[in-house]
Amino acid sequence: MKCAARQGGAAVLMALFVATLATLIVTGLFWNQFVLLRTIENQQLVSQSRLLLRGALDWARAILREDAARSNFDALTEPWAQPLAETRLDQLGETSALAAQASIAGSIEDAQARLNLRNLVGADGQIVERELRSLRRLAALLRVPEQSADLIALRMQQALAPPPADAREAPRATDPKAPPIALVLPQDLAAIDGIDAEVAAKLAPYVVILDEATPLNVNTAAAEAIAARIPDMELADARALVADRERVGYFRDFGDLRNRLARFGRGTLGNDVTPQDVGTTSRYFFVRGQVKLDRAQTRMEALVKRGPPQTSQPIAVLWQREL
Repeated sequence: MKCAARQGGAAVLMALFVATLATLIVTGLFWNQFVLLRTIENQQLVSQSRLLLRGALDWARAILREDAARSNFDALTEPWAQPLAETRLDQLGETSALAAQASIAGSIEDAQARLNLRNLVGADGQIVERELRSLRRLAALLRVPEQSADLIALRMQQALAPPPADAREAPRATDPKAPPIALVLPQDLAAIDGIDAEVAAKLAPYVVILDEATPLNVNTAAAEAIAARIPDMELADARALVADRERVGYFRDFGDLRNRLARFGRGTLGNDVTPQDVGTTSRYFFVRGQVKLDRAQTRMEALVKRGPPQTSQPIAVLWQREL
């Protein structure tokens, strides 16, 4: 009897063990299935968010096209400079099934409010001393080594200078003198030998790399960029100029800027500035957008280029990246 009882108890234990093991296996299968389904859902949400981010670019294009037709200068009081607060897509007139679930936010920044590093290299491939002096002044104002300006200018020259005639036939991959990859983002400054991440972070908000030489827009630029751009201008004068444009009004054109510079006491201030140095209009803009869709949140940044004034050229996207 005792043996039979022990065998019965062992059978019960074995049954419990098998039941527990089966439960664990089934639970694991269900969990794996759940994780797989959630992963697919998340990937679908991210893909849909990326598609919806095109709406941010469409919004920016529409705003910039309307601005070009309405205004002959670009300033921070205009509609393009006002950010789009987080808004559900169905409130913007979208009627798709996702419109009630997704929200979009965006902003536009004038890229010509920064010193354009493309200006550092002339058409002959040589460093433009006037532009280098501006970048050195900016470095000094930001309290970073002025040598950083020289290193940036040299890197830009190396990346933009045409290759020697006898090297044009050789494949780039086997050419030991192939130029370095051109800078694209201000953050790329940290990749230049001799410039550390801290220096690059200080310079990045005040510089940009565009595909052609451009003047600085004094209607949108910070005081530090203006002081660096206009020869002999002190930072205090630049801050007074920024305060003046906000109090009196933005500069309508280059002549208006020159007239107001004459009010800063020193009669020679602004005498050396040219329309190639500063202007009051812009063609290049940063567009930033964010889409929230259920659990997914996707952000992007793009650089767009507007056509010349009084033309119908489409607004081109020069680059776009996901943040």
